[in-house]
Amino acid sequence: MPAAHVILIRAFWQLCTFRLAPQDIARSPALLGLTTALNLSISILINQLQLDLGDAILVAVIELMVLFGLTATLLFYFRHTARLPQTMTALMGTGAMIGALVLTLLLVFPKLPLLLRLAVFLWNLLIMAHILRHALTVHLLAGFLFAVGYAIVLVQLILYVDKLLVGAGS
Repeated sequence: MPAAHVILIRAFWQLCTFRLAPQDIARSPALLGLTTALNLSISILINQLQLDLGDAILVAVIELMVLFGLTATLLFYFRHTARLPQTMTALMGTGAMIGALVLTLLLVFPKLPLLLRLAVFLWNLLIMAHILRHALTVHLLAGFLFAVGYAIVLVQLILYVDKLLVGAGS
């Protein structure tokens, strides 16, 4: 029998390849905590390739808060709040998987081609759309539009915070 971590990695990979849905992931506060910590750590490592540690942590925490906040808001609006733990576990676990892939690529190829960056970004949006589609019981296109909205909100918020930090530093 495979070890628990192998089973989890396989499950999150199957989410990334659209073979599983968030409801197929265990509803476990411990698993949500583990995947959130892993996602946050990987995000900090990726951000630290371009930012100092403090800013890398800030950006990673903002990403996490936006994802939790928007997902909770959507689930509340669609009256599916009971799905929040599994949805967030799925988003955190797949985010950690994609993040680990991105981190590896950036460490091996610091000048990652734009086309590859865009492909991974689109794949990540499709994974998020797949998860949101199941969690909200909506069409895949609606899930994709929510995922794009998340990305837009996140980028705008990070640009705003960056402007505040630059302004405070001068």
